[in-house]
Amino acid sequence: MRRNRVHSFLAALPLVLLNSASFAEAPKADPARAPVEKHGAAFTDAFNRGDIAAVAALYSDDALVFPPDGDMVQGRSAIEALWKGTRDAGMKDLAFTVLDVHSSGNLAVEAGKADFKMQPANQAESSQTVKYVVVWKREKGGAWKVFRDIWNSMAPAPK
Repeated sequence: MRRNRVHSFLAALPLVLLNSASFAEAPKADPARAPVEKHGAAFTDAFNRGDIAAVAALYSDDALVFPPDGDMVQGRSAIEALWKGTRDAGMKDLAFTVLDVHSSGNLAVEAGKADFKMQPANQAESSQTVKYVVVWKREKGGAWKVFRDIWNSMAPAPK
């Protein structure tokens, strides 16, 4: 009788383990990730085609930008001027890689890196990579806008 109980338990064990594995599912993607990636793609597209007004429109009215080695920039028109200045200085071929997105309520935090080319007038082109953190804010109506934006250089990859 005891052998039958042990045999029954061992026979049922794979089913128990299979059912318990379904409770340990992989973490689900953050619900803000899709809109963040969509708006990041819109930013890239607008910047690369020179539509800096469209880039600035992705920022909230009360946005703050913290460019490296510079003063904080506040307000959409000042942010537009900042991005126009970077484009005029030779920044081109911008591409973002979203590494992580976490949201809570009406805020989402994105961490990633951006690759771009710099080619100031009469100078050779160079490739650069920066790391960044962007805080997004969901506004009334559900639209996500950039609320805080900070980035700085990464060390060049070893050769």
